[in-house]
Amino acid sequence: MKSKNALAIIVLALLSTGLMSVLSGCWTGYYGIPEGTKQEFAIGQLHLKATGAGIVTASEQKTTFRIRCSMCGFINPDMTGDTPKMGDTFKMMWACPECAHIQIIRIESSSN
Repeated sequence: MKSKNALAIIVLALLSTGLMSVLSGCWTGYYGIPEGTKQEFAIGQLHLKATGAGIVTASEQKTTFRIRCSMCGFINPDMTGDTPKMGDTFKMMWACPECAHIQIIRIESSSN
């Protein structure tokens, strides 16, 4: 009988700890783009929109972006890629070096 009571106490403690973690935000992840970046950027008639990263700066040839891991909040140093032509999309998969979370980065281009 004591082992059933001990098991019930352990299960209750684990559930309480999990609930407290969720309520305190430990499992909610990090959302948003890194500070000093923009989700949208205009270059003349070209309009860029980033998902999974923030745009630091962009020109007709190159776009510099910064990634924040949506799981642990790690901020990756700036990366640079080719600016997509109008109607195209730059895509890449990024693995966080801290927690190994896989994040899809997209920079879509359209006309203003």
